[in-house]
Amino acid sequence: MELLLTEKVAIVTGAGQGIGAAIARKLAAAGAWVAVNDINPDRAERVAAEIRASGGTAVGIMADISNKFQCVNLIETTRAEWGRLDILVNNAGVRPKASVLKMDEWDWTRCLDVNLKGTFFMSQLCGRVMSDENKERGGVIVNVSSVAGVEIPLEGRAAYCASKAGIVGFARECAREYAQYGIRVNTVLPGVIDTAMTAAESQDPAQLASLQERIPQHQLGGPEDVANTVLFLCSPASSYMTGSTVTVDGGLVTR
Repeated sequence: MELLLTEKVAIVTGAGQGIGAAIARKLAAAGAWVAVNDINPDRAERVAAEIRASGGTAVGIMADISNKFQCVNLIETTRAEWGRLDILVNNAGVRPKASVLKMDEWDWTRCLDVNLKGTFFMSQLCGRVMSDENKERGGVIVNVSSVAGVEIPLEGRAAYCASKAGIVGFARECAREYAQYGIRVNTVLPGVIDTAMTAAESQDPAQLASLQERIPQHQLGGPEDVANTVLFLCSPASSYMTGSTVTVDGGLVTR
């Protein structure tokens, strides 16, 4: 099975930590040249430096992907570095906690701006580059959504659920529209992954035990589990897949 990405140019958003960092490392290990994006420039550069120290090729680029002009700068900086663009992984996200009745409008708007509008900006802008320049090469877009809001609810995370459900619907239409340009668009739905975003739950023994009981495999997933799936979707091994959603959750949604 061909999982090499030799000299493919990839942008991974929100790659300064957690799932995004694991994805950036995984793509680089497969031979891709990776633009490591994060809103925090220090985090972006730290992951890029780790990749370079391991023999890979990467640059760290700061951008808030909820801002269209910063998205343009991210893409153009990547193209100036390597002269092309083959892969986009939309991973950046925020997850405010509040009940619907008590949620502040700013939290709602910020969550949708980053998670959903940012995915739109990057998919549109990278799609234009890929459709104009890649011809036979086409391109790949992989979105990191969530089982939350698509398969199961998530207490106190209504904005997050709404944004992640929106990504799935948006990605399917992107897949239909972009197919004529040879651009594949697929979406990954992680379950409970052990990252800083889920630290509050995983570090509480009672909550951790409850989570593990709900997951048929009885363990939380790791960032590498998601990264492995993203690598597959970016590679030629998934060449006949577009418009798909792939669940990576240890069986959580079967309960």
